Amino acid sequence: MKINLLIIPFLALFLSGCDNKANNDANVTKAASAQSQSASLEAPFELTLMDESKLKLQKFSDGFKVEGNDEAILFNFFATWCPPCKAEIPHLNNLNDKFKGKLKIVSVLMEDKTKDEIDAFMKKFNINFNVSYGENNFLFAKALGGVVGIPYMVLYKPNGEYAAHYVGLVPEEMLESDINKVIN
Repeated sequence: MKINLLIIPFLALFLSGCDNKANNDANVTKAASAQSQSASLEAPFELTLMDESKLKLQKFSDGFKVEGNDEAILFNFFATWCPPCKAEIPHLNNLNDKFKGKLKIVSVLMEDKTKDEIDAFMKKFNINFNVSYGENNFLFAKALGGVVGIPYMVLYKPNGEYAAHYVGLVPEEMLESDINKVIN
């Protein structure tokens, strides 16, 4: 009985998402800065990936088109301090390997970290998929209507049309099933 009482709070924390309100002041400042930008959310904008390549996005009524992309795409909003975000990394690695050439995974960092800090995090957790960083991540979150908790994922079809979204830690099998529907 005592073990059950200890497990319940742990599972509640682990299976739920992290509240974005736990972000520090720097993140709030970055989000406010992105929101105050004069650029229209309808205009094309870029996400910067860790390899310094750019992911060019164009919002349209049913989703986002990524320039030069013909794969389904899964955007994963995360933070390095978030336990469920860290727990889902092995599952995202597996999905990235399984659907190579059919699915692009892009983790969108929702905090202000240096490139060296992000690189160290990626090495520590053996991340094998793309990670974007920078102020435009907050603009992208706003363009989606806001990200209220993390982890938060959005799946798009190869044509950029919205397919599904997920809040909190999601079983790998559920993601795999939805990805199969989108790519077939």
